Amino acid sequence: MARNRPCSVCSKWFRPNLRQGNRQHTCGSPGCRKEWHQRACARWHRKNADYDQHTRWVNRLVKDDPSDQRGRHPDPLATINWTLARGEIGLKVSVLVEETGKVLLQRARDAIPA
Repeated sequence: MARNRPCSVCSKWFRPNLRQGNRQHTCGSPGCRKEWHQRACARWHRKNADYDQHTRWVNRLVKDDPSDQRGRHPDPLATINWTLARGEIGLKVSVLVEETGKVLLQRARDAIPA
């Protein structure tokens, strides 16, 4: 049976739900649950600081769908906004990445029988 413990937000003593046990940190009042949720989100964002930045970069870098009338991508590398990439990482690196992608794409196409 779970013992009484203090709420991590308001410091009032409460008896945790038996199903939650040691995982329950708040007394269950809506204000305490909201505050705990905000703290947990802040901890997660501190630990995963690059997550949002990565998502924003991907959304900026990937162009709208350039598929043709039949729904196929004529060139998968055309989905990347190379102008933005060149402006952010430099001309040499973006050309290297683009040409590497072209070589890999050609190798993949050669590996698939026509």
